Amino acid sequence: MDQANEVGAMDLNRRELLRRGGLTGLALVGGAAVLSACGGGGGTGPSNFATTVAPPSGPPKRGGTMIHGTAGGSTADSLTAYNINSGADFSRWRAQYETLWAPNENYEIKPFLLESYDVNPGLDVWTLRLKKGIEFSDGRTATMHDMLFSIQQLMSPEVGSALGIVSAGIDLANTTVLDDLTLRVKLKSGLVNFPEIMCFAALVPRGYDPEKPIGTGPYKISEFTPGSLTQFVRHPNYWQNGKPYCDELHIVEFQDESSRVNALLDGQILAADSMEFALLDLVRGKPGVNVLQQKTNSWIPLQMRCDKPPFDDVRVRQAFRLLIDRPAMNEGAFQGHAVLAKDLYSQNDPIFAAALPDRVRDLDKAKFLLKQAGAENLQVTLTTGDLGTGVLSMSQLFAAQAKQAGVDVVIDKLDSASFYGPNYGTYLFSPNVSAPADYLRTVQSFDGPDSQQNFTFFHDDAFSSLYFQAVKEQDFGKRKELAFAMQQIQYDTGGLIITGFYDAFDGYSTKLNGLVPNVSGLGIYNYADLWLS
Repeated sequence: MDQANEVGAMDLNRRELLRRGGLTGLALVGGAAVLSACGGGGGTGPSNFATTVAPPSGPPKRGGTMIHGTAGGSTADSLTAYNINSGADFSRWRAQYETLWAPNENYEIKPFLLESYDVNPGLDVWTLRLKKGIEFSDGRTATMHDMLFSIQQLMSPEVGSALGIVSAGIDLANTTVLDDLTLRVKLKSGLVNFPEIMCFAALVPRGYDPEKPIGTGPYKISEFTPGSLTQFVRHPNYWQNGKPYCDELHIVEFQDESSRVNALLDGQILAADSMEFALLDLVRGKPGVNVLQQKTNSWIPLQMRCDKPPFDDVRVRQAFRLLIDRPAMNEGAFQGHAVLAKDLYSQNDPIFAAALPDRVRDLDKAKFLLKQAGAENLQVTLTTGDLGTGVLSMSQLFAAQAKQAGVDVVIDKLDSASFYGPNYGTYLFSPNVSAPADYLRTVQSFDGPDSQQNFTFFHDDAFSSLYFQAVKEQDFGKRKELAFAMQQIQYDTGGLIITGFYDAFDGYSTKLNGLVPNVSGLGIYNYADLWLS
């Protein structure tokens, strides 16, 4: 067990990982250095805009209904623990389900439902111990038999989960329940980021039915109308004593961003996370509403399908990255509230390839590459929508900038329900929205060899080989070298356009308390902690 503790068995605090890697002193996720460096423009705002939350005047109060207005959603919405296809799905997932590990507000991966865990020196045997007394919303006591069932379901091809646990490489045949509270997980090979991957492996009871969802989360389902309204009631035997504070939680879905912000101003909803930048002036200085500006490492990629013309030619992908005026994109789409990016994600991670050059606009080179590829006078459709957080503004700005390179980008604006409908993930050219995560975890989600949400359809044998080496490499320095080589490939040939890491602006009623700034921009989703005055 001493060896297990030596490799970080009890805590994946990034400061400790950096210390062991010999990189003490670098900026860390959630640390003051990163938070100050991430500050964008935007000037000074009125008194209802802040980067912190004032402490409440008294202890948390019980009662009332928390109403969260989310962007997007459709009639394809679900309550399942196995897939998250929209922001509305994520809100329902957070209300009902919980995981063994979870990131805190500084994106440090911490045990959550776990009491403790150990890992062997090879990082391929993880012994997990569940906290005592955790109950599901139907009154059953949770055990590690349920966790093994949950893992089996998430890895089942019949279930078709896109939450990525498949990439953990769990050896199910040799994964064993030792007792009601202890599970020994055997991996097919060592995996340094196993805890982070497990942050989306919800604990559900044996025999779980997605149509009648049951979880350990702070709320349980009451009524559900896909694409419109979801109502939850308090989980009376929730394991965190005294929580949740509200009697009910309502998730209201909006297909139009202006309507969502107006609903906040009218008091119809109590919170609207990640508001569209262009609409921030609507809430400036308005009584009864506060705005939390969260310094995040969130990003909006434009996704080019590498398997379809014209993007199957790497020169076209390179040209599209070079035709962007990134400072102008920051000012126009994010109102200056972003840090410029160079088509790589996870700038928060110590293994981020900071040494690669910043991407600078070069219209002449972009035109040259397009001509080489036989793609002069190119016309391409960008499928987008009013999805919140600068998505539509960024899409429209990209189209305007592309004209200067002779590229006609046709904007196909869909409503949220249509965008997240049956064709989601198949578009030739489209945006996405991503909260920050560590580099290897993000690879697994977006463009890795096991990714189930690889909407760029990017595949590279050398990249895959490096990935499989990196996820089992225990030495930080060697893992960073492997990750740099991976990012060099993405920088040169990848299918993602990433122009910046943006701040998140969450509007909320002055009646709402318990909100904590979060580097993932997800503070409002911590429903167990919120209460009303």
